[in-house]
Amino acid sequence: MKLTGSQIFWTLSTVEVVMAVWLRVSPAIEIAKQDAWMSMIIAGAIGLAITYLVMHVSLLHPGETLTQFSRKLLGGWIGRIVILPYFVAWLLLSGDVLRSFTDFIHLTILDQTPIWILMVMILALAVYLTGISGITGIGRFCELAGPVTFIALVLTFLLNVTNTKLLHILPIVGDSSWQEVFKASLSPASFFGESFMLLVLLAFISSNKKIIVKALSSIAFTAIMVTLATVMVLLVFGPYVGMELRFSYFMLVRTINILNFIQNVDVLVIFIWIFGVFAKISLYLFITSYEMAQWLQVKNWKKLIWICAPAILIIALLIPNEAAIIMIQKLWERIIIPVCAIAIPLFLWMITVMKRKIAKQ
Repeated sequence: MKLTGSQIFWTLSTVEVVMAVWLRVSPAIEIAKQDAWMSMIIAGAIGLAITYLVMHVSLLHPGETLTQFSRKLLGGWIGRIVILPYFVAWLLLSGDVLRSFTDFIHLTILDQTPIWILMVMILALAVYLTGISGITGIGRFCELAGPVTFIALVLTFLLNVTNTKLLHILPIVGDSSWQEVFKASLSPASFFGESFMLLVLLAFISSNKKIIVKALSSIAFTAIMVTLATVMVLLVFGPYVGMELRFSYFMLVRTINILNFIQNVDVLVIFIWIFGVFAKISLYLFITSYEMAQWLQVKNWKKLIWICAPAILIIALLIPNEAAIIMIQKLWERIIIPVCAIAIPLFLWMITVMKRKIAKQ
């Protein structure tokens, strides 16, 4: 299984932009008001720093995934213990994404369909793609779905230009402090920090040439699109309406009305958005299954799909309401990102450097 630099770019972009635009705009506006777009820029910078860190660590161990080089550095038992938070993070995030999106589909277009049926349908497709083609198939799918997703974003921005009011975004740093702007950036930064998946994905890169540039540019590109989405929500709804909308971008799309001819674009956007959610769940299903196989020393990693997929479904079904989803997102922001995206990669980086210095001496 191999990934190209282009596939890495579109995989990161596709899986991160979907939920960031869908779920992180309104919470940022709630804290930073009309300055939320500045929070998105800061969040992008934090995401770039995390991406650079995890890439640097992974590239020190070419051809090895997180489980392989952590066991090599720390030994069998300690190396395995270090990986446990990642399994929790990946399974929890997959269940959260599955539940959040099926709730949205249930509320907007399929209110008569039981949620568990929607979950099983999306997860079954993810199992099929992951089991048939692995990370190569997921990368190729993102190469197709990614450009379509971003083109749809840009089109919805352009079609909403006539509904914008510049006064909604003024004054800049007038009603919120810099402390509030930075606080509002932490939640979207945790979504950009998902790039710690590169600790696994870089093992499948066919060539390391310019891979750092491509990965960093994907995070920057995603941050720009999320910032533009935040600006458009503010320009159309203003901060006080925007902060009350659960799915602010979706409501933005619903306001499109060009000469009473171009309307109901939201149906098309939902259809395209399903691609991104499907790619995200498939990617995490692969990463979790593959790393769990390495952790358990099982040769055929595909067997672990039949453990990870039901686990994701059970987690999604056990999430009772919106309050639980918010709690999981706070757990991701305050514990999982600091531990899995910053602390452990830094620790593995230091151990690698120390061992290499000792070997030279």
